[in-house]
Amino acid sequence: MRILANDGIDPIGKGLLEAAGFTVDTNHIPQSELAEKLNAYDAITVRSATKVRQELIDLCPNLKVIGRGGVGMDNIDVDYARSKGLAVVNTPAASSLSVAELVFAHLLNGV
Repeated sequence: MRILANDGIDPIGKGLLEAAGFTVDTNHIPQSELAEKLNAYDAITVRSATKVRQELIDLCPNLKVIGRGGVGMDNIDVDYARSKGLAVVNTPAASSLSVAELVFAHLLNGV
């Protein structure tokens, strides 16, 4: 399976995917060229910069998985993608520790 990590990926994550047998491409493809070039991939991972909307999904029939490195998925048409049989995943607890640390920092600062 070929994965496009369009908004970057941590080297450890890339290494884990490659060790599992996946091919991971970290070259950023501009949004305007994505529909044309995404057909060479089976999956895409994005952060906040890349938008995966209905039009892009329709133009990329080879796409099987959309991954979001982060909590929110407002840059992905999740319901539409799932209605087309695509798996859409994110990392919902990725920022939990950082948020907890920030809360305690604010609490301590208010004393």
